[in-house]
Amino acid sequence: MNVTIVGAGNMGLAMVGYLALKGEDRVTLYTRKPLPKEMTLKDVEGGVLEKTDNYAVTSSKEEAFGNADIIFCTYPAFLRIKFINEISDYLKAGQRIGFVPGYGGAEYACRDLIKKGVIVFGLQRVPYVARHENNENGVTAGILSKKNTLYLATIPYKYTDETAAMVGKLLDIPCQPLKEYLSITLAPSNPLLHITGMYTAFKDYKDGDTYPDEIPFYEQWTDETSEILFRYDEEVQEICRKLSPLDLSDVVSLPIYYESPTPEAMTKKLQSIESFKAVRVPLKKEGDSFVPDLNSRMFIEDFPFGVCILKAFALMLKVDSPVIDMMLAFYKRLSGIEYFKENGEFGKDISSSGIPQNFGLETPQDILDFYI
Repeated sequence: MNVTIVGAGNMGLAMVGYLALKGEDRVTLYTRKPLPKEMTLKDVEGGVLEKTDNYAVTSSKEEAFGNADIIFCTYPAFLRIKFINEISDYLKAGQRIGFVPGYGGAEYACRDLIKKGVIVFGLQRVPYVARHENNENGVTAGILSKKNTLYLATIPYKYTDETAAMVGKLLDIPCQPLKEYLSITLAPSNPLLHITGMYTAFKDYKDGDTYPDEIPFYEQWTDETSEILFRYDEEVQEICRKLSPLDLSDVVSLPIYYESPTPEAMTKKLQSIESFKAVRVPLKKEGDSFVPDLNSRMFIEDFPFGVCILKAFALMLKVDSPVIDMMLAFYKRLSGIEYFKENGEFGKDISSSGIPQNFGLETPQDILDFYI
């Protein structure tokens, strides 16, 4: 099988290293970054290091996508629309292109590909936490907290079972079909956790404020933050309930997912997850102190391709969303970027978001027609 991985970030390099070491498939990494021909894959928890050069690196779209059987795009959500437009001429019917993870609304930009017969798929969450580092010995990609199970869906949906089996075999993780692709788009992951945590960190920030040191993201998490997260999560669940007849029971609420029935339990849980301890509040160095880093992926990905999509669905389905509105107002105050006005109308910057309305899906019936 010809497997192409898109993106030489943490996840892309980890997936390339893992698949290359298996040696069962032809693995190509699509990137414009200069990389050495050999990398080391590190099992962070097991302490195992293995070197491999059993992969190709290319910036040629024809080489990367022309004969690919399956493509895993690990680009952040804010790069995906441009990427999809750039490679559409190189893809043909029967090829599979998937997004890791699948939230962010990339499927809307794939409408023409789907009509062409390309199979689009998404993973509800990433297969593992990935890290990488460059040093004098080359690239080292690290994997930790490997998932016990992955969840996947495709558009058209009829290819979900076979694609889940294919991905499960490639990644050596059981992969279960989801009931609906929309269970990926609305999955309560980073756009809830990251945004709620940042709200707590920066809600009192004023121009000119600085921070003396970097701040651990989850170690500063409080019960107040968890209470907001619970209310935010419930708004997402209400959106899912309003999308009948779609079965969105696979959009598991965060209290259930993290086995934390109360805000206090959620705080303890998030503070205790080992792989979360490396996450920092998005700050950048300025002089001898730190200020908010508004170019962090937590801002430029999770707001326009997370919170905005949730708000767009809330408007479409007439769901009250006070916490979502509070987060959007907070971001506007912090950055000056306006995705939605206070009355719910689209703001001046809405075209740079991933909402379905930007792709002609404006009513609940449009959504049902697209996903079904």
